Amino acid sequence: MMKNLRLLLVTLLALFPSLVTAGALDTYYLQRFGALYGTQQQTVGVVSSQPASPRERCLTPLHHGLSRDWPKLSTETQKTLAKYLAKPSWSDEQVYISTGGNFKIHYAGSGVDAPPSTAWVQTVAATFEEVYAKVVQMGYRAAPTSAGPYDIYLQNMGVRAFGITESDIQSSLGPNSFTSFITIDNDFSASEFGTQITEYTPLKALQITAAHEYHHAIQYGYNFFFDIWYAEVTATWMEDEVYDGVNQLYIYINNYLGKTMPLDATAPSGDTSEYGRWIFNRYLTERYVQSPVVRQIWEQLATQSSPGGGANIPMLPVIDTVLRAKGSSLDNDFFSFSKKLYLRDWTSHTNDIALIHPVVPKQAFSAYPVSSGTSPGLPHYSFAFYKFVKSATAPQDLVLRLSQSQGINVAAFRKNTSGSIDQFSQAADGTITIPSFNAAGTEEVMLLICNASSSDNLMAYFNTDGSTLPPVSGGTTTASGGGKSGCFIATAAYGSYLHPKVAMLRQFRDHYLLTNAPGRAFVSLYYRVSPPLAAFIAEHATTRTLCRAALTPIVFFVEHTAMLPLFLTAMGGILLARRSRKHFAV
Repeated sequence: MMKNLRLLLVTLLALFPSLVTAGALDTYYLQRFGALYGTQQQTVGVVSSQPASPRERCLTPLHHGLSRDWPKLSTETQKTLAKYLAKPSWSDEQVYISTGGNFKIHYAGSGVDAPPSTAWVQTVAATFEEVYAKVVQMGYRAAPTSAGPYDIYLQNMGVRAFGITESDIQSSLGPNSFTSFITIDNDFSASEFGTQITEYTPLKALQITAAHEYHHAIQYGYNFFFDIWYAEVTATWMEDEVYDGVNQLYIYINNYLGKTMPLDATAPSGDTSEYGRWIFNRYLTERYVQSPVVRQIWEQLATQSSPGGGANIPMLPVIDTVLRAKGSSLDNDFFSFSKKLYLRDWTSHTNDIALIHPVVPKQAFSAYPVSSGTSPGLPHYSFAFYKFVKSATAPQDLVLRLSQSQGINVAAFRKNTSGSIDQFSQAADGTITIPSFNAAGTEEVMLLICNASSSDNLMAYFNTDGSTLPPVSGGTTTASGGGKSGCFIATAAYGSYLHPKVAMLRQFRDHYLLTNAPGRAFVSLYYRVSPPLAAFIAEHATTRTLCRAALTPIVFFVEHTAMLPLFLTAMGGILLARRSRKHFAV
């Protein structure tokens, strides 16, 4: 097989030598910072192909990645990007110490970065003191500092973000504990931020930014190598815990509920689903009301070490460890969380329940019987809802027959016109029976199909006509990277799971390979054989360069879908040759 792969790669490289580019990780950060900050500076040979990114509310993920990957970047790239990791400075810098003594506010005395007034600076200081008092009351360890009060910088950031929390130096609390500093917008002017926050006053924008960014500072104190999705989930959740009356975080939930994505998915630039997943922390705090479960997750992270190579620590196993200590598990709680999204039986912040977006069905059925419903390829810790509405062809009692992979949990709900909701479980024969479906008192039936496991690509089939459903396979095992399964070699070659080329290859996997049996078989084989090779590639710069060269024609085919038949034919030839060799060997 390896001989055939080498032959294919040599052939493709001979056809497309001009497509090979170098410095992939450098390219990613140069493009990202160029797009965000408006100075598209690039090293020689780097091809700009990424459009300008939309405004991002929090730039901590990007800066965190740059700090983590700094040793992997070329000297030229480091010189270009060093200014983005540095603390802001001004020739006429002013300093104000908060009345509680916990914060030092740095700001310009004049120019575009200058705050509107000294009173605003005092408001900033008082707001951070409010945040500090609340999080310490909740039992969190205050963000460490190198000496003296914590540093807050005011800068005109309206065209870029609300704020950034940047790591600084290692603290005395442990090898992975770091100090940090925060930069926020100098005035949160609605004229700069536009419709994104015009419904909020500058003070409210300041409040939620302070709560959000200061928790990032706390996170750096626990462990620099935090998994960024949960860092954003927690920082966003903290906004409502400190400033319950602002409620901006509710607008992000729909971007999570509207997608079938893993709980720990790393959202691409401009996607706000990481903010929307804060609702999972709301569930945890209500489920374990007698214990500070979210804080315990971060305390558990503080005991962990990076898996090596500067990689972040996957948070799903950390969360599972904490939940198992409470007699549950992530599998159990994720299914319960998925059900609560429909049931809406929240017990805290009850005045805001109406702000939580309802679940978004992937498909609605009104013509009966339904002969072939499919929920294909659910990724780990994800869910999909299917809606059934009454019609002239609807049966009096709705009988759903299901066939699903191990790891798939299902439930059905009947919402009544009175507003009450009845829940139904799957029987031993694989059916769920919902009585009185077509009765006057029924509003709708919703079927929940939930992958409450660490395996990807789990399937479920369902119908209402009672016919036999096809058998389902067990899916593929998720890597320990927590949501970063697959694309091991591409991630190693390009240096980052977030690199645009890696993202494109993941999309190709999800949309073309995982939607059919041969593709799933190929992905499963790839998952088994690629991790050791990827680990070797990641540790050797020359190998990474060669691997990027080898991936170039594959990336080309993926980018140009008209060439896909040639690519798939070549891959089919390899698999056929491998099978023939086995046949003749026998």
